Amino acid sequence: MSDSEQKPRILIVEDHPIIAELVETRLRIEGMCPVKCPGGREALAMIGAQRFDAVILDIMMPEVDGYEVLRIIRTTKATATLPVIFLTAKSTPSDVEKGLALGANYYMTKPFSGLDLVRKVRLCLEERKATRGGEAADVDAEAVEAE
Repeated sequence: MSDSEQKPRILIVEDHPIIAELVETRLRIEGMCPVKCPGGREALAMIGAQRFDAVILDIMMPEVDGYEVLRIIRTTKATATLPVIFLTAKSTPSDVEKGLALGANYYMTKPFSGLDLVRKVRLCLEERKATRGGEAADVDAEAVEAE
């Protein structure tokens, strides 16, 4: 297994190149494998074709907005439990409520703290690992018994 396959793969869906670059750099420094994507339509194609461990998703994007991307992620069986963090300039209480009601794991507003974003990504990864922990533990136990 290559190094990039072992690192958590995080999809960054952001139409502002500078913000996408900042997030990508921060996640790479933290030992993750970030993948940038400029919009919702492209994100849906990438999520359908590749494995990601979490998604950082802007809301206000041309063509397909973040709300629609999240709705499709949550209603697709293969991606329904994929962790999603909204990272957006939409900051009213009703915006936050809507994002969380649609199924976002976390909702962060811009400007944002890189440290806080990394913490939330790590929380998502830990939560996902814990929900899959029973399956992994069974496989590990079988491997040990086979030795």
